[in-house]
Amino acid sequence: MLSRRYLILINLFYVLGIGLNIVLLRFLSQHIEPLNNNGIRFLAGGIVLSLFAIWQYPTQLRLLLTQPKNILMSILVGLMLAANMYFWLKGTQLTNAVTASLFGVLAMPFGVLIAALFYPDERQKTRYKGFWLGSALTILGALGFIWYGNSLTIGEGFMLGALFLFLSICIRNTQNLIVKSARSVSMFAFSCFTSLSASFSSLFLSMQNSTLSELHSLPVWLIVLLIAAGIYAVFAAMALAFNIIQQQGLITYQVLELLIPVTTAIAAYFILGEAIHFIQLVFAIIVIIGASCALGIMKVSRHKVAASAKSA
Repeated sequence: MLSRRYLILINLFYVLGIGLNIVLLRFLSQHIEPLNNNGIRFLAGGIVLSLFAIWQYPTQLRLLLTQPKNILMSILVGLMLAANMYFWLKGTQLTNAVTASLFGVLAMPFGVLIAALFYPDERQKTRYKGFWLGSALTILGALGFIWYGNSLTIGEGFMLGALFLFLSICIRNTQNLIVKSARSVSMFAFSCFTSLSASFSSLFLSMQNSTLSELHSLPVWLIVLLIAAGIYAVFAAMALAFNIIQQQGLITYQVLELLIPVTTAIAAYFILGEAIHFIQLVFAIIVIIGASCALGIMKVSRHKVAASAKSA
């Protein structure tokens, strides 16, 4: 059984890591076609992750190779991940960052409903008032943070972009259900097949669409950044996200996703020089308090206060 402090540390690494990953992804999506973007990123990350798994988890990797069902599941998740990322990138291009963030926040109730519907342990988490109060605070805080940080503009292709974002959400939630069902598999070994299948499917579609040649015209520094971002994303985003889903559950993962607009804005502030308004800081505090309540981090302190009041 992992300690609460360790789990909190893992969650903190994840939300901070995803914030930086989204900033990198947003920059790369402005210069590289989505299929090529996904293909090279997942290929670079998948190769390095495979070498890491061979070095650190050879037993788990060999075990996975003897389980055709889990291999097929990891490949299926990879195909879904490629589709999810493609629709998300296209949706962001056709709408804007605000709309993409709003869809990400609004996906949380949908994800919780799906998780509670299929898994009794997830359903158990929704029986506490603190979860619903914390989730409501987190959603409101995240929406306020996004709304006051950007201006919403509706341009040509907005409805198609919104449809792409909705498809991305549906695919992602289905993908996460499959990941949770693969509890007996090491996530590092599982992620090897997932990232490589996502890469090969994206590059194959890029070849079919005759967009693969774009890579020849890209400057070397952009290719290097794309490879580095892919390695970083597979470790910080994919493997860590799968680990959280397996060890802490889908609902915990959904709550953590609501913190990402805040960490993304922090990363964009330091890397891209984007401004953060004072009102956003207020909403950021609401998000953190709400997430702490929903995840049960603040529950212990409340019990202590109640106990001390009774003894007095």
